[in-house]
Amino acid sequence: MVTSSQGQALSQRGWAVAEKSSRLMLSCREGQKPPSDFRPASHLTMDRGGSWRPAPGADQDGEVQCMENSRILEQPRNVCLGLINEGNYESFHLENTAGCFTKCRQSGNEPCDLKNLQRYWLKYEFHLVENQMGIVNTSFLKAVVQSVSTNISEDLLFSLTPSQVPRPVTEEEHEPPDRVRLPRSLFESLQDSRSVVRLAITLLDIGPGNLFKGPKLSLEDSSSVLNNRLVGLSLGNISVSRLAEPLEITFSHQRPPSNMTFSCVFWDVTKGSTGDWSSTGCSTELSAKRTVCRCDHLTFFALLLRPILDRATVQALIRISQAGCGASMIFLAFTVLLYAALSPQQPHSLRLRASRECERCHPCPQPSPRLGHSPHPQQAEHDLPAGRAAGPCEPGLERQKESSPTLEGGPWRLKFYRQRFKSEDAPKVHVALSISLFLLNLAFFINVGHGREPSDATCWARGAIFHYFLLCTFTWMGLEAFHLYLLVIKVFNTYFGHYFLKLSLVGWGLPALIVIGTGSANSYGHYAIRDKKNMATLELCWFREKTAVSALYVTVHGYFLITCLFSAVVLGLVAWKIFTLSTATAGKEQGPNWKGVLTVLGLSSLVGVTWWLAILTPLGRSTVYVFALFNSLQGVFIFCWFAVLYFPSRTAVASSSGTARIDQVHTASQE
Repeated sequence: MVTSSQGQALSQRGWAVAEKSSRLMLSCREGQKPPSDFRPASHLTMDRGGSWRPAPGADQDGEVQCMENSRILEQPRNVCLGLINEGNYESFHLENTAGCFTKCRQSGNEPCDLKNLQRYWLKYEFHLVENQMGIVNTSFLKAVVQSVSTNISEDLLFSLTPSQVPRPVTEEEHEPPDRVRLPRSLFESLQDSRSVVRLAITLLDIGPGNLFKGPKLSLEDSSSVLNNRLVGLSLGNISVSRLAEPLEITFSHQRPPSNMTFSCVFWDVTKGSTGDWSSTGCSTELSAKRTVCRCDHLTFFALLLRPILDRATVQALIRISQAGCGASMIFLAFTVLLYAALSPQQPHSLRLRASRECERCHPCPQPSPRLGHSPHPQQAEHDLPAGRAAGPCEPGLERQKESSPTLEGGPWRLKFYRQRFKSEDAPKVHVALSISLFLLNLAFFINVGHGREPSDATCWARGAIFHYFLLCTFTWMGLEAFHLYLLVIKVFNTYFGHYFLKLSLVGWGLPALIVIGTGSANSYGHYAIRDKKNMATLELCWFREKTAVSALYVTVHGYFLITCLFSAVVLGLVAWKIFTLSTATAGKEQGPNWKGVLTVLGLSSLVGVTWWLAILTPLGRSTVYVFALFNSLQGVFIFCWFAVLYFPSRTAVASSSGTARIDQVHTASQE
């Protein structure tokens, strides 16, 4: 059938519509050229001008009908427009409409109305409940309808084996790998209105076409509906939503590829112009060979196989990373410039008066100078324990700090003691980390920058440089944790001659040895992240695909895990010490220790906590975005910590605590 709007459009173009013997006949005015997709009847021929005319000897009253010097075209009935079989669910109509599962492809020539066809199958569930009791068993559809008492005593379990009609499963039977569990509470909630309901369970094979794929799956070539199978659950005209106890659908499957993930969804007719998949009200429980979907309503459900990093996601992550890395590079450059030009210290008079106050109070053990600057190694035995927050002398020091506005030199002001500031090891370690991270971000920009494909030698060099600065960043974050361990945890016997020089040999030399060994095995080259259909979503210079997988896991993943575990242990010990110190010194005062929290957060940026988020990326796409955002901003966090720690405000200096306070006590003892 042709709708009135379609007939009006055809008439405006000079075409008329007629129907004869259950076939659609189209007639045109003489001399008009028909559309290219119209198929001519057997009694028409084309003249030299490209117009259709009756063939010689054609029967004007036969299959071809000419009306007022018109020529006839014949167009077969198009089932895939979704109107011819609308409301008809006999076997012939079902099979006829099911053919559109294959015909309606994104690149096909068959005109299809996806909205009408999808509505046809959605309404079929209501038809099953209202008009049929029993089973349906075809190659593309398997369904069962049965009456269920609303006064049942246990949950209902049905098998969803793809090759079989859904059937009830008793408690004595072994649970099938594909199944649906309907909670008893679902039916109990309907007891007030009816004693028996009809339940329809449908397994629908939607084939490889565009039906029930939705706009997103049509755009993402690598996404798909698992086994092209939908599970439909319906109680007819009874609307079921917001269940107190969700239903459970278990899908069995093979282990997905490493870059793919499963997502439980339902068909939402309100999304877009034709409907789309949605996960609202559904949760996904993933395991190696099965996925459990829990949803709070009844409709058509499916399990989507989606790439964790499809092309659109990769491009979005690249833009986020480039923006964050650009900001980090700016702040990391500020960090290095501040170290080169500015060096705030406490006024010298304060340090002398604090020392005299301490001597009057009690002969105090003097903290040793900074690591690597003690003229005599045995002096390190007199280091001030980090766990000692308040001794018999330290209250005098605290009182002296509190009265600092009246000290010589006036209020706290920034002092620039370049030589003294540069002699300390902590800021040197921070700056070394800042330089390595700056160069890593620069290598990242070069690696993912758009341009023509580099040669093998150039790509080898890019991959090696990127690998080197990545390992340098990991190493310096580990050295930050090591330095923090000596400063706060170990404290005693921490003297090392040429301390920072040794750290530099490890921080810059160890990654160089690893890269030289990896490069000698010709491990660097072109690398691509691919989706399910083996299409490249991101190409860069890194480790060679397939041939250098072991080198990637050992020198990157393994190296990262070692530094991550060490840093996590140290950060945990430091956090414990900070919060236990604050508890011991607070006395009866109660409340959150915000200074301790901020101190731990600042130290977290130094030991690379933002990189730890990479461990969570297999949980889903949202964690990938969180990792890309926070990790790319690590340079900003380092600058903030550097500025707060070495350019303290009056309040911060007067009430410093935790690691910062220990750092200042060590600094005060050096003159």
